Amino acid sequence: MPMTTTARPTRREERRAQTVEEIKRLAMRQVSEGGPDAVSLSGIVRQMSMSPAAVYRYFASRDALLADLVVDAYDELADALAARGRGTGTATEHLEAVLQGTRAWALANGNAYRLVFHTGIGSGEALAPERTVGAASRSMTVLVDALSAVAGSSGHASTEPSVDAEAAVALGTWAERSGLGETSVEVLQLALLTWTRLHGIISLELGGHLAATGVGAPVLFDAEVRATVARAAGLPATGADR
Repeated sequence: MPMTTTARPTRREERRAQTVEEIKRLAMRQVSEGGPDAVSLSGIVRQMSMSPAAVYRYFASRDALLADLVVDAYDELADALAARGRGTGTATEHLEAVLQGTRAWALANGNAYRLVFHTGIGSGEALAPERTVGAASRSMTVLVDALSAVAGSSGHASTEPSVDAEAAVALGTWAERSGLGETSVEVLQLALLTWTRLHGIISLELGGHLAATGVGAPVLFDAEVRATVARAAGLPATGADR
């Protein structure tokens, strides 16, 4: 069988990739200093000693650059969560690793986290939804899959409230839009509730708002992780009724 080889990028392609990465690195520095509103193509041009028109060969607009930063952040989060869960033993251990991985990534990548979760830019509504929705769904898929693997694994009754008809329709629409497959509406509801709870703790931690409580963020986060595992254990993993 003949061996296939991957063509090496040309020097021009390598230079282009390096320039794109430098532009994005400088843009993230601007985000760290002044938030997304501080991102300025003209400012980046000055720092790189490029002609004003040259930057548009790499990014058609400031919004295109911001969309790239959002997609990169979501992809990095999804990769980190998948890596955290890979190789763990039981379904419960896998879920715990994924949940803990969310906070670990946020603390290690505070600027990227703030970009996608503290502004509307990463919402999938305000900026390039054709790109950002799919990227955002990757990390949610990791969470939903981990919850589904635990769901139904014990005979315990769920302590979560039942999903009413209106919510079930909305959850089904969201699942279809996000490519979440044949997941039960109970698991979908828990996924969204877990997402809001965990990110609430993380956001308060990053904003320095938990210090006054005297309760450390790890304590609160660990308690929410344990509660999520317990909730997931009593739910059906799949549902054909959607």
